[in-house]
Amino acid sequence: MKRIQNAFWITLGIAIIGCLVYKIAKNSFTEHFLGDTPQHIKAIIIDEKNFMGNQPVNPKFSYSYQFVIKGQKYIGNAHDTTLKIGDSVEVEYNKDHPGINKPLHPKE
Repeated sequence: MKRIQNAFWITLGIAIIGCLVYKIAKNSFTEHFLGDTPQHIKAIIIDEKNFMGNQPVNPKFSYSYQFVIKGQKYIGNAHDTTLKIGDSVEVEYNKDHPGINKPLHPKE
C-alpha cells in the first residue's frame, strides 16, 4: 500500500512539473519563431472550438480565430473563453511565415 501511495505522489509531481515546463517552453518557442519584427493584424473569431483538457463534466473551450494574408487563411487558438463568434482579436504573426502566430492578449 505504501509503495502505491509513493508512486502516486511521484507521478502527480512529475505531471505538474511537466505541465509547467510544457507551457513555458511553448510560449518561449512561439516568441522566438515570431522573429524580430512580428506583424499585427485583426483576426475574426470563428466557429471552431479548442477544448481544454481534464474537464470531463463541463469542458471549457475557447474559439479559434482566422485572418487572411495574401489570400491565404490562417487559424489559431484565441485562448480566451470570453470571446464569441464574430468578435475580433489582435494577433501577432511572423511576416515570412504567418502560420506562426498567437493572440496578443490571451486570457488563459
